[in-house]
Amino acid sequence: MSYPLGRDPILKCYRTLVLSVAMALAGCVKDRLALAPSAPEQPWVIPHRSAKPSLPSPIPLTLSKVGIAEPAAPSHSAKAEDYGMAEFPEAHWDKGNAVGVDRARHYDLAALIDIAQRNNPETREAWERARQAALGVGLVESTYLPQISAEIIGGFQTTPLAIPKYLNPNGYFTTDTRELIPSLVAKWLLFDFGRREGIEAAARANSFVANVSFTGVHHKVIYAVCREYFALGAARARLLVAEQALKTAKIVQDASEMRRANGLATVVELAQANQQTAKAQFNLERAKGAEHAAYAALIASMGIHPKTALEVADSSNLALPTETSGSIDQLFQDALANRPDIIAALGKIKAAEATLKSADASYYPTVSLMAQAYENLGGFSTNGSPYYNVHRPGANILLKLEWPLFDGGARDTRVAIARSEIAAAEMALDQAKDAAAQQVTDAYDSLQTGFAEYTAAKVLTEASQTAYDAALDTYRQGVGTYTDVANAENALSQAQSEKVTAHANVFTAAAALAFATGAILSQP
Repeated sequence: MSYPLGRDPILKCYRTLVLSVAMALAGCVKDRLALAPSAPEQPWVIPHRSAKPSLPSPIPLTLSKVGIAEPAAPSHSAKAEDYGMAEFPEAHWDKGNAVGVDRARHYDLAALIDIAQRNNPETREAWERARQAALGVGLVESTYLPQISAEIIGGFQTTPLAIPKYLNPNGYFTTDTRELIPSLVAKWLLFDFGRREGIEAAARANSFVANVSFTGVHHKVIYAVCREYFALGAARARLLVAEQALKTAKIVQDASEMRRANGLATVVELAQANQQTAKAQFNLERAKGAEHAAYAALIASMGIHPKTALEVADSSNLALPTETSGSIDQLFQDALANRPDIIAALGKIKAAEATLKSADASYYPTVSLMAQAYENLGGFSTNGSPYYNVHRPGANILLKLEWPLFDGGARDTRVAIARSEIAAAEMALDQAKDAAAQQVTDAYDSLQTGFAEYTAAKVLTEASQTAYDAALDTYRQGVGTYTDVANAENALSQAQSEKVTAHANVFTAAAALAFATGAILSQP
């Protein structure tokens, strides 16, 4: 019985089976998307841990209270096991320093940066990542060479075979085979339409990105150390200002007590003087706390043990850096040419393009050469007869053409992923450019403002010192009032504090501008 083309029940069943398998495979691919966040505007829920937060939340704020829609419930609860993370190990706090610290030495900024670059875990991790990427290039290059392996196949087999009954009344006979075949096998992929070439180009681009990222980590570490170093200098300068303010308050208090003893001051003035001294003592304790916090921040930026004690050179008396001579447009161009994140973003685009090239090549066949040299150590027996043994070498050489025709959409998926990677890399480049422009603008404005603030604060400090000296002198002579002295005292302390803060802000802004333009490694 014949059937029209496509109506044969066997062909129809076969086609249904193939479609069912393809749909099942596609369904498996789609199910894997459940492991990723469902939408870009919603945060991903971290799988639950056994440990509960020990700190209470004093204000139970929800997203709906601030006008943000609550994220939709996930289709399934995220589990650590889904990501190969059966458990999250607890953090280990004990860590040592890879670089020794001389406690008798006063470390200036250059020495602190040197310790941070050699000891900070971020730089060491980035270095290992760069090494891994470089080894990845060698791994791809090895695929151009033949692969040689030694193999041994051995075993025993009993096989019944049919035979005409006029030769054997049973209608069959059995053969027993025992063999041990050691062999040397060589496989060599000769041609793949650029598949390995694309993988190698992607690996080289990724190695370049890892190296640039390693430099970028050094940029971040250097800038962090600079920022915290100048912050510590400002905190210590404010501490000196607070100590001087306490001494000044005690001088005014002594003058008030003397005037009170001579009947020239009231009880209110003396109480106000005591209040001013107590306030100065309070400000001094606050300044001490701020200095300790600034020192801890510097130690943390260096990546050394929190309990490390080292002497840091003072930065409050450093001469101000020179003002930048370049225009803001020139600074933008410097950032585009030198910033590691922008250069790395360009490298990621190249890597994504190379990956797409390799994915496109997977649609074409591959040509391989295979060769084998072996020794057959075997025996053959028929219907229980004695074994006939063989001990002879053999060899073969084969040319293999392989062309995948159906893979359940795997190649299409890889191509789609590669195209998406290119688009994502291009968006990351635009984002890096926008961030660079904002950082350059902010740092440039901060530097210009810092210079102006320091100049104004310097003049203000000199004027405040003159006003305070005059107010204290007239108060001691019984002409001036305590209110004038207290106001002049507060103004002097505020002006001195603003001066040291403006001094540190200039250096911090200069470091920020060097970091924003990618020139921080070339700065002294």
